[in-house]
Amino acid sequence: MTSEQPRRTRDLPEVRRAKILEQAIRILGRRGYHGFTVQELAEQCGLSNAGLLYHFPSKEQIFIAVVQELERREIEALAPFMAAVERHERTSRSLPAVIDLLHAMIARSSTEPELVRLYAVLQSESLDRAHPAHDSFRKREERTLALFARLVGPYVPRPHSTARQLLALVDGLRLQWLRAVESFDPTAEWVDAMTVLIPALAPLRNKLELRSVPAASKMDRRTRKSKRK
Repeated sequence: MTSEQPRRTRDLPEVRRAKILEQAIRILGRRGYHGFTVQELAEQCGLSNAGLLYHFPSKEQIFIAVVQELERREIEALAPFMAAVERHERTSRSLPAVIDLLHAMIARSSTEPELVRLYAVLQSESLDRAHPAHDSFRKREERTLALFARLVGPYVPRPHSTARQLLALVDGLRLQWLRAVESFDPTAEWVDAMTVLIPALAPLRNKLELRSVPAASKMDRRTRKSKRK
């Protein structure tokens, strides 16, 4: 009597593409665009080069799809907060809605280190005008600065200057967090800095600090666990 071999199920094309993009995000975050190869990605996905190129015709097409995926995830994650800002504009809930959005932007860092690493690597690489993400990252920075200036406009005397400082703060905290092997809570540091840059937030400091507690607690648990080993 022969035992039946389990049937191999084949992923749907959209599922396979999603898996490829996940692996591409990890590899690009470690090696950057120039160190990234189709062969390594194919091996990590359990595919031949030809099998991988069936879903994405070239290395550049894979990269473009990754950048688009990053933008899609960011828009999806922040959409409820943006909607709240729009809904409460010029009302008493305006400032709390702005705080929620700014907090959500930095809070994503501590939950998605692979994406943070990828952003950091690509930001540096894309300074080269010949890099395929140069235009995308330049436009992304322009959009972010415009958004920050609009958000903080009613609460600071020089919104465009404050916007640049906020963006520098976000990028700097992410880099330090990666370099410190995720050993501090970026949201707690964000609270301290935001109340300096935007004095109108000072009365709401306690509310802001409470939001950093879950991430900090998780960090404390990780530290205690490592000490026991």
